[in-house]
Amino acid sequence: THEYSMQIMSNADELGVTINNDDSIHLVTEEFPSCHLPHIHGNETNNANPGSPEEGTPPLCDAPTADCHLQITSVTQPLYKNDGTWDYQDTGTDPIAATELRTKLKSRQSVYHAVGVENVSFAETDMVVSDGGSGDRCAEINQASIDWAFASLPQDVADRYTKYGQKLQVGADKTTCAAGPCWINSALKVMKDDDANTATVVSTMMATENYNKYPCGEDKLLPCATGFHYCKILSPAMAVEWMYVDGLRNLMSLSS
Repeated sequence: THEYSMQIMSNADELGVTINNDDSIHLVTEEFPSCHLPHIHGNETNNANPGSPEEGTPPLCDAPTADCHLQITSVTQPLYKNDGTWDYQDTGTDPIAATELRTKLKSRQSVYHAVGVENVSFAETDMVVSDGGSGDRCAEINQASIDWAFASLPQDVADRYTKYGQKLQVGADKTTCAAGPCWINSALKVMKDDDANTATVVSTMMATENYNKYPCGEDKLLPCATGFHYCKILSPAMAVEWMYVDGLRNLMSLSS
C-alpha cells in the first residue's frame, strides 16, 4: 500500500510532491491500539483536514513542489479464503494469497488540499466515471497490481500465461451505500469470461469529500470519517498466483 496504492491515489508523481505513507495492517474495524481510519499528519488540530476550504484549515504546504512532504497513515486488511487449517497439503483448490486487500486511503482531494492546490473538485479527483468523475482510482491501483505481477514472472511462466492464461483486466469501480459495513461486505470480484478467456477485476469503492460536517476527532465521540477513499485491492501475490495456476485452468486443465 505504501509503495503503490497511496502513491497512485495521491497522484504524487504528477504533483511533484513526496508522500511518506505508513500502512497499518489490521482489521479495518479495529480502533485500538491503531486507528481504523487513514490520516494526514502535521496539523496541530487532531480533527482537521489540512487545506480544506470548508473548514478554513491551512494546508501543510504553500504549493505542490519538491519541498512538500506529507506523512500519511493508511489501513489495510488482507482477507484469506484458505487459512491453512484444512487445505494444509496445498492441493491448489483454493488460492494461498489474500483474496482481497481491504484498503483505507486518504482521498486524492484531501492530498491536493494538503499540498496547497486550490479549487479542487471532488468529482474530478475521487468520483467514479459512472457518476461523472474523471477516473476510477481503485481500478488504476488494481491495474498496477496486475502489471507488477506480470513483470515479476520468469520468462517461461510469462510466455505460458500470455499463450494460455485467462487474462486479468480491470473493470469500472462500483459504488456502495455510504456506510462502512456496506463497503466491507462488498467483496472484490473477479468475473471470468471463459469464451473470451478473460477475468475482470471489479473493486467496490467509497469516498467522502474532504471536510467534517459534524464535530469529530480524538476528543469527540465520533472519529473524523472524511476525506477518505476506500478500495478493494487485488493483492499482487494473488495476481501472481493467478498467472501461475488459476488463470490456466480455462485452457490447460484436464477438463478443458
